[in-house]
Amino acid sequence: SPAEQTGTYCTKRLTMADWTNEPSTGLSNGSASSSNDVADRTAMIAARLKSIYKKSVLPVEKRHRYDYFYESPFLTDVEFDAKPQVMLIGQYSVGKTSFIRYLLGRDFPGQRIGPEPTTDRFTVLINGPEERTIPGNALSVHPDLPFRGLERFGVSFLSRFEGSQLPSSVLKSVTLVDTPGILSGEKQRVNRGYDFTKVVSWFADRADLIILLFDAHKLDISDELKNVIELMKPHADKVRVVLNKADSVSTQQLMRVYGSLMWSLGKVMMTPEVCRVYMGSFWGAPLQNTDQARLLTQEKMDLFNDIAKLPENAVMRRINELVKRVRKVKTLAYIIGYLKTQMPALMGKEKKQQKLINDLPNVFRTILKKYNLAPGDFPDITKFSSKLKEVQFSEFKSISEKHLEELELCLTRDVPKLMEALPSEKDTPELLRQKMGSVAISNPNSMNVPVPSRSDKFGKKNNNAANPFGYSADDEDQYW
Repeated sequence: SPAEQTGTYCTKRLTMADWTNEPSTGLSNGSASSSNDVADRTAMIAARLKSIYKKSVLPVEKRHRYDYFYESPFLTDVEFDAKPQVMLIGQYSVGKTSFIRYLLGRDFPGQRIGPEPTTDRFTVLINGPEERTIPGNALSVHPDLPFRGLERFGVSFLSRFEGSQLPSSVLKSVTLVDTPGILSGEKQRVNRGYDFTKVVSWFADRADLIILLFDAHKLDISDELKNVIELMKPHADKVRVVLNKADSVSTQQLMRVYGSLMWSLGKVMMTPEVCRVYMGSFWGAPLQNTDQARLLTQEKMDLFNDIAKLPENAVMRRINELVKRVRKVKTLAYIIGYLKTQMPALMGKEKKQQKLINDLPNVFRTILKKYNLAPGDFPDITKFSSKLKEVQFSEFKSISEKHLEELELCLTRDVPKLMEALPSEKDTPELLRQKMGSVAISNPNSMNVPVPSRSDKFGKKNNNAANPFGYSADDEDQYW
């Protein structure tokens, strides 16, 4: 365009919510019905996952105290039916709350934004017909929300936990979780009144996407942030690193900041792969440095597309999380059963228990070879050892062959059969129509959620814009 040739750009900000305010040819009746088909398929698979879990997995978890050793409560029906969750983590004043406001395109109840540590609580943003805040104690017992497991952190945490309800097309598809800014001082960390890292770990287990934000002017990684990043290692596939406020530095400085951030993350994450870092400026003000307008807009679109695809990928995420849980439950059953068999019948139980705990690495190695298990399925040896010191081995339940057979059938029969219900390249056109309903089958791998292609930020107008989150709240007939 002429604007591009002259190097000048319009700096109007385009948020995800802006996509809902434009007429779109991508949201025809066929598109709406295809979204319903995807929702129906998701509900059907979620119902079957609940049945598999209750029948094959839950009895083994109860028998071998999975909730105690992994600090993970038993799953409820609501957790299988819940919307995808997006959690934002970062140090204070990196723009977490501003990112949410930019994503929604509007303010939300309980919003606190400022250069000082303003967000002092965990805030869950949910869709609803009216604007209001919900206190944490009430939110934890809500029958339709998956937060009952947070009761284990007590009143000191629940008093710093709240829900923010508002009508939003974005929140109709996903749930957003805003977290307090991570502090660098030991005194502030201790004064929280609850274990911050354990709460973050609880949300990370249930999140479908974890956005780790950094400020272009604050790349230092404090001890508490380091601990949180280490908690993300089992969830590396969910983590997206965002370098916010990237327009506040020059292009030359941005290259140095990007390299410095990658170096800092490499020292903490200790992974052979290079993590993807999205650069952007996620707030309502115009860009300060328009030289990077094209780059930052492309980066923003990539990140927003990841969020937009979450509802479609929710089915595979739930199946994946259940399979991971089954493997851990199976390994725990073998460990507990083996420790039970090593205990004497009458005398010397305490001495034998202490000996087994001290020799836990060799115990794990023996179990791994005896039952041909994968090393990655074993729990963290340090945490597991501390848990074992607080229980009596003589009270453990022995291995149930019936339960182990059920777990094996879950992995080899039930879940593969469930996967067959998903569209596959081997399916005939007729079978695809049965599986996908009115969803177009010309390209089964294409996204059912339309992705916007326009860029008002450059002053261009594209009438083929599409809203990736369905109808706007302004369209009451279609929205509700």
